[in-house]
Amino acid sequence: MGYGLSLHRFVDGEPETLDDRVVRDVLAPHVVDASRDADELVIRAADGGEAEVDVSADGVSVHRFPSGGVVDVVAELADRLGAAVVLPDGVLVSGEEQRANLPEGLRETAVVVEMTGRGLRGALDG
Repeated sequence: MGYGLSLHRFVDGEPETLDDRVVRDVLAPHVVDASRDADELVIRAADGGEAEVDVSADGVSVHRFPSGGVVDVVAELADRLGAAVVLPDGVLVSGEEQRANLPEGLRETAVVVEMTGRGLRGALDG
């Protein structure tokens, strides 16, 4: 994939802190390398695909990844966090309620997708 994406959670148009426990629970089985503070990770999916992941309280950024198993991990993380997937050219959400919580400038361009690996891959590849 030629670009990255990020996961962010919003409530009433305002950014919300992500649940660090959920982030760690989802990513931990896939981590193959981590910085000292574990905020910069390399994850590997079951199919061998890898991605660079940056974790902060307000978002998770995913860079340089193939459209395969890594997308499954990203979709699971977005689903469990209730997070929107923010792309360079738009936003993907799992439902209308999530769209309604986006900031006004993002709400209009958001696309509802099934937040699964298959659904997210379809949106990213299509």
